[in-house]
Amino acid sequence: MSSQAITFGDADISKVYCLSDEKVTKRMGILLYDGFSLLGAGTLAEAFHIATELQSPGSGNHIDYSVRLVSARGGAIACSSSVCVWTERLGGQRFQSFDALFIAGGPGVTRAAADETLIELLRIACSQSVVVSALSNGDVLLAAADISRSAWASVERGIWNSGPSKGLATTERGDALINALTLVKRDLGYDIATAVADRLASSHDQHLPIMLSTIATTTLAEKAQESARWLERNCGRPISVGDAARTVAMSERNFLRLFKREMGLTPSQYLLRARLNLSCELLAKSDLPIDKIARRTGLTNGERFSKVFRKQFSMSPTEYRYRRKSGDAV
Repeated sequence: MSSQAITFGDADISKVYCLSDEKVTKRMGILLYDGFSLLGAGTLAEAFHIATELQSPGSGNHIDYSVRLVSARGGAIACSSSVCVWTERLGGQRFQSFDALFIAGGPGVTRAAADETLIELLRIACSQSVVVSALSNGDVLLAAADISRSAWASVERGIWNSGPSKGLATTERGDALINALTLVKRDLGYDIATAVADRLASSHDQHLPIMLSTIATTTLAEKAQESARWLERNCGRPISVGDAARTVAMSERNFLRLFKREMGLTPSQYLLRARLNLSCELLAKSDLPIDKIARRTGLTNGERFSKVFRKQFSMSPTEYRYRRKSGDAV
């Protein structure tokens, strides 16, 4: 099957609806202790901040990564270079469970592993968090808390220490980036993960692109969701079915079958939905001419755009803009 630009007929239009713009907050905890490495923890926090920043408004579900620095007792914690950072106390109702909990590495890890209060709080936090990951030698704390991969799998949660790919050396900064990008790619797709890597990778992280490519999508459902996010982010460009299939390394035939089964729409129907959603945002929040909005949303021209829009919403783009800006119900 050749890669053709996705086009739409009336059958596609009849199954389209406007995307909701739902914002989800994910709690990311970074466990610190005296003598932790500031480079790794700082890179991790910065990566999640950039991932939040890079998401476009109106592109579907938006994930806000809320990073919390926590320690056994809270307050000022000195890193290995004697710089102090302020932390919140691990434990209690507010700072005990996380969508992802990262344990910092550093030269102070051996001393921290002997802190019974810290280890007990870590055990509790791990049991209530969705994902746990160790930076560098932070897995010493997991071992002290008797947290093993097999035990973690038994409660159907996730734990990893991604580290360098086989045969590749990595820096401490690169290790932190790979940990962050593993989660960002799972949540937001390969494009956002790559954009974060581009912003943060240095010349010392020469193997980062290779390591990034090894972060696998584990299930077919995740492949479909990843390609759907890609369609949303690229809906303003001319895209082909082949382009979308290549984002998840699938043949077009298998990709079409998988996408329809998992998402309930064909890729072309889903793309049209994203384009209409983007057009609604531009109509409501800008004064761009209809022809320009049509080009920015991949809907070719004003005549084509108006026909598709009226078919879906039973009103013209101009009428929709007026009603949105005047506060009338749409």
